[in-house]
Amino acid sequence: MADTTGSTDINRRCARCGEAVSRRFVRVFGASNRVYGCLDCLTRQRLSNGDAARPDDADAIGSGWK
Repeated sequence: MADTTGSTDINRRCARCGEAVSRRFVRVFGASNRVYGCLDCLTRQRLSNGDAARPDDADAIGSGWK
């Protein structure tokens, strides 16, 4: 498991799992300099569908409980 406590810019970390991502990955798959998924937490199919550019409501804290 990668160290997620390093000094990597917050915009270069996956918002879903905290793994570091490259600037190029953010530029290609993200939106507004943020990514909401990476190869560690999304399938390639979901990445190609644009899921890394959208925050997932199902991942929001407390959203699974009614």
